[in-house]
Amino acid sequence: MNLGLSLACGLLTATGFGTADFMAKLSASRMGFLRTALLVQVIGSFFVLPFGLTDLPRLVANPVYALAAVLLGIVNAVGTLCLYKGFEVGRVSIVSPIGSTAPIVAILLAVTFLGETVTVPRLAAISCVIIGIVLVSIQSDQKGSGGQVAKGAVYAIAFMLLSGVLLFGLKPVSTVLGVFLPVLTLRWVGSVVLAVPYLRQRRTDERVGAFRLILGVAFFDTFANVAYTLGVSLGTVTVVSTLGGLFSSITVLLAWFFLGERLSRHHIVGFIAILLGVTTLGLVT
Repeated sequence: MNLGLSLACGLLTATGFGTADFMAKLSASRMGFLRTALLVQVIGSFFVLPFGLTDLPRLVANPVYALAAVLLGIVNAVGTLCLYKGFEVGRVSIVSPIGSTAPIVAILLAVTFLGETVTVPRLAAISCVIIGIVLVSIQSDQKGSGGQVAKGAVYAIAFMLLSGVLLFGLKPVSTVLGVFLPVLTLRWVGSVVLAVPYLRQRRTDERVGAFRLILGVAFFDTFANVAYTLGVSLGTVTVVSTLGGLFSSITVLLAWFFLGERLSRHHIVGFIAILLGVTTLGLVT
């Protein structure tokens, strides 16, 4: 029962994050990555507010887990900034696949601290994902003098590390605080953290339609967070996080269809390696 729910939640997580990231790319290009990140946190909090408020007494009754949720909120805020900055300066088809490898970090932490096991096939899958990261992160030089790190790749790698910590941390926190309260806490803390640099930044004009994009990003991103938290509260970090990592395939397909982004051969090979690796991590025993 839990395995089936974990699989379903993992796929819903991938769908939500994949759609949200594609829309975030468009929004970041129009109104900047910082404003996009802040508004997603603020607006997203209203989607879970009615559900999270009923569990607020749990924060008082469990101060250690409440503090953990706050720390995860900070991690989420910084990670979101890195991701959206990567979208602003780089290509979705490069940034998203790298970010989707966050389950590697989550799995390593789950094995170390939660006692979850990693078999030989999963170790092979992790190696496959690492190879994919290298291939996707390298951008051929137009003059043929070698390669350089693709724009946005550094931000994507930072997001991968931070997101991995978040994916792991939501497991113990959600078992005590429930499904909606951790997501609401992430949104509240993220709003406060991101408001500081935003208020110090010079405001720029936004294009028409950007706010509608923000609403879409906030909805799908919050939906994905709830689906993931529900999955790990009843299942394992390994299954839910790795299937959730498939979100990059959705993002890249949307970017290919709507933005006309194209990939070099080594990018395609790297993306396929990441896709196969993440899928294997979620399905093998």
